[in-house]
Amino acid sequence: MLWIFILFFGAIPGLLKAQETGSIAITGTVKDKLDAVMEGVTIGNLRSGETVVTNAQGQFSIRANKGDSLMASYVGYQPFRWVFRERIVENISLEAIAGSLNDVVVVGYGRQKKVSLVGAQSTIKAEELQHPVANLSTMLAGRIAGLVGVQRSGLPGSNSADVWIRGIQTFGGSQSGALIIIDGIQGRDLNSIDPEDIASFTVLKDAASTAVYGSLGANGVVLITTKKGKTGKISLMANYNEGITSFTKVQEMADAKTYMNIKNEAMIASGLQPQFTQAYIDSTLSGTANPYVYPNIDWIDYLFKKYSSNRRFNFSASGGSENTKFYTSVAYYNEASLLKTDPNVDYDAGTRFQRYNFTSNIDMNWTKTTKFSLGITGYITNFNEPGSGAGQAFVQAMNASPVFYPPMYPGNLVSGIAYGATPSPNPWAAVTQTGYVKRFQSKVQSNARLEQDLSFWLKGLSINGTYSFDVFNESFQYRRRNRSIYYLNQAQHYKEDGSLNLEQMINGTDDLGFSIGNGGVRQFTAEGQLLYDRTFGVHHITSTLVYNQLSQIYPFEGDLKQFIPHRQQNYAGRATYAYKDKYFGEVNIGYNGSEDYAPSRRFGFFPSFGVGWVLSNEKFFEPLSNVFQFFKLRYSNGIAGAPGTGLRFGYLTLITTGARGISFGLPGNSTSISGINISQYGADVSWATAHTQDLGLEFNVLNNKLSFVLDYFKSYRTGVFLTRADFPSYAGLQYNPVGNYGTVDASGFDGTVELKAIPLGMKSNISFRGTFTYNTDVLVENKQAPFADPYQERRGQNILAQFGYVAEGLFQSQAEIENSADQSALGNPRVGDIKYKDLNGDGVINVYDQTKISRGDVPNLVYGFGFNVNVGQFYLSAFFQGVSGAYRTIGGIARVPFSGGGNDGNVYANIVDRWTEDNHAEHPFYPRLGFNSNATANNNQTSTWWVKDISFIRFKTLDLGYNLPKGSFKRIGMQNARIYFSGVNLLYWSPFKLWDPEMNTGDGNTYPNTRNLSVGIQANF
Repeated sequence: MLWIFILFFGAIPGLLKAQETGSIAITGTVKDKLDAVMEGVTIGNLRSGETVVTNAQGQFSIRANKGDSLMASYVGYQPFRWVFRERIVENISLEAIAGSLNDVVVVGYGRQKKVSLVGAQSTIKAEELQHPVANLSTMLAGRIAGLVGVQRSGLPGSNSADVWIRGIQTFGGSQSGALIIIDGIQGRDLNSIDPEDIASFTVLKDAASTAVYGSLGANGVVLITTKKGKTGKISLMANYNEGITSFTKVQEMADAKTYMNIKNEAMIASGLQPQFTQAYIDSTLSGTANPYVYPNIDWIDYLFKKYSSNRRFNFSASGGSENTKFYTSVAYYNEASLLKTDPNVDYDAGTRFQRYNFTSNIDMNWTKTTKFSLGITGYITNFNEPGSGAGQAFVQAMNASPVFYPPMYPGNLVSGIAYGATPSPNPWAAVTQTGYVKRFQSKVQSNARLEQDLSFWLKGLSINGTYSFDVFNESFQYRRRNRSIYYLNQAQHYKEDGSLNLEQMINGTDDLGFSIGNGGVRQFTAEGQLLYDRTFGVHHITSTLVYNQLSQIYPFEGDLKQFIPHRQQNYAGRATYAYKDKYFGEVNIGYNGSEDYAPSRRFGFFPSFGVGWVLSNEKFFEPLSNVFQFFKLRYSNGIAGAPGTGLRFGYLTLITTGARGISFGLPGNSTSISGINISQYGADVSWATAHTQDLGLEFNVLNNKLSFVLDYFKSYRTGVFLTRADFPSYAGLQYNPVGNYGTVDASGFDGTVELKAIPLGMKSNISFRGTFTYNTDVLVENKQAPFADPYQERRGQNILAQFGYVAEGLFQSQAEIENSADQSALGNPRVGDIKYKDLNGDGVINVYDQTKISRGDVPNLVYGFGFNVNVGQFYLSAFFQGVSGAYRTIGGIARVPFSGGGNDGNVYANIVDRWTEDNHAEHPFYPRLGFNSNATANNNQTSTWWVKDISFIRFKTLDLGYNLPKGSFKRIGMQNARIYFSGVNLLYWSPFKLWDPEMNTGDGNTYPNTRNLSVGIQANF
């Protein structure tokens, strides 16, 4: 027995030596997402417990056996864990914890650590944008500080939002929207990208961050990057959801009874005989009368469904080895409108939008110092609508009488009246009987990028080049028809045989016509960058030099000026300096040129600088560190350019042969000869320039759980392109000269507050995020002739300010009319009409009494807030969006009922809130009614009476889901999965009640915004 113990213990050293001999040295280099080497990263063997630390070159060496788990960790970065199997060289790229100071963010022509930023920019997690909507722009307002957005329509295929960065800071037709850069290339469509493909979304707001884009950056810049592959096993993701859509608000129109009684009242008040007898009203409402003789139609209910559908599907695959990584995806989106169709027609007149997206990003390491990337993305869309256009459906539905004719007559005959050759609105016929239109669009976007590390020549030096080719094409197929129109003879309803006595109003055809249309653009982009990134102890220096050129060709343009390629040439540079992650400085320059500008001003220079100071890294700040874990100040100052004169080659003087000429001969037998005149006076035109300053404050409290980012900005823009309005008419010019005359002063605040996940116990937590954007603008110069009265002056007001009369109430007696200022220039006032203020005190109300009555329909305050709650495997996310400072001046039938004239035009259901002889209300919605233009002229003036507050708070999104326990479907290779419910545009609260306040309409005749409710499942394999 003894010899057994001797042999056993004697063998232990040999076993240990064998085990040690089986271990292998694993080497590698650790870098961050900026490809900067990381010193001091801990590399640990989780089995043996051995740890090493990377040296100044980011290199490490550690021993491990096959199957050992190893981990790289560093404060502020996500740990990287891997299993040693075959590869003995492991190069690691650590990712900073999202939102931390080490997090890498996208900037113009590059990337930087978040802590080093001196410019004003905002980011949003891509996950917050992944909702079942057709257009990404509809998800942005309120989620990103500094961004102003409004969704103007819910029509499929046309329901994108208008987006501005820090409000509108230009006018006169100049481009006011942000510059969109996707994967480093401009000219790409924000709404064409699938949200699942987005890796980062960044908004650049001040000159320090946008000056590198020179003459293109003054309106702000949106940077989007798409996802790339990661080293590791292939990961598959599938996401499918199915939903229903409905209107957020349907315009409420008067029913037949209200319509007929109110119309009679309006006609009597205008000195006319009422149109509807009591017998006709009783027959129409009885429900037993012939509906073709006594029609009673709720056109909106007849035309639109309560619900429609949409669906969305995404599939992606990513992965790769150390030298080759890939990300590919395909996506499908389908949305149908709420318009009904006629099953009796033999063609498809339904309104439907479909889009197919694809993305492929491949990254390869050709050598240890040479990288190549190839990205190809694109989409295909199909849009089908009625021949008259789906957007006209509400126009037709709201401008057709509910009691004058039915949708169709027996025998499939189209009903309606005719005013000469113009038919009256027949909503049903417009959307079902006019044929159809198909629109097909396709776009392919490609960019190839080659990067070369030149550290072997000079440490920290690298160079890269990018070439991109994008092509967009669209084609239209028009299959339209205008059918014959019939109307019932009102004197004799029936023929002798008992059939309806129909008379043909317009002779049309049942045959579908045929025509086509097309358009497109080809874009070529070439770019080269030289970069230097080096750390010297506590000093970090970076510099970037960029050359970029772009050419756009519109091959289907029939105008030579537009057919000639549109070209840009851009130079940019940036230099940054950081000391101990405490002091930061940055200088940016942009130098841009375009052939559209005068040769002497073709290129412009746009410089900026910024500084930052992290006070929380100072020793004197240590007493406050318990309150503020991070505290940073930053300031930027610079100049950026604003694109767009609206003219091609505006510096050239152009001649037209189509000017007004002279006629010879006698009336009825004359000959006209056109004249020759100048159609464009050449001017030394160029871009506008915006001098912008930004003061930013960032701080964290509650042990870094609660963070604030606050900015104050001021921008002074000069050289806004305008047509001169102060040129005297006696000069005899048919076209006024143009030039860079406009000036705008703008300022405001924006900010973000974010609460990171706080444990609530029982495996639950809650987080919160809120943003706000407040901006003001002042029109300093618009090159108009000055006004005699200061209250009429447009200068000093905001850009979108509207002018009109100040309403003081309603005339309650004839004596009050006689003792007030003379309003006859606006229309003969009656008791119950609007009374206007005599601003200049001359006793007469006319155009000289107009003043600012509204700041316009774009809000000056946009805010949003939302929270996320996780309880075990369940999660709940809700987001609210709000706007304030937006006003709509209503018009059309919303202002003057029966303004369609004749027998056209319904009225809103709120027509009951009006002034009448029996109800001398002080502040009803409508003053005394009238029927013809003379009777309504006084009330149909743009005035404060019709200015409505369209502020709102919208319950924008709700997400509720359940994460299936990991391993539930391990047998089929599923790593994790979730099932979820998603809601978009669920509810809203607003003082404005007639229609959804976000819609871009003065009378409501626009396809409303929609809400979406969907359920889905997402699985990762």
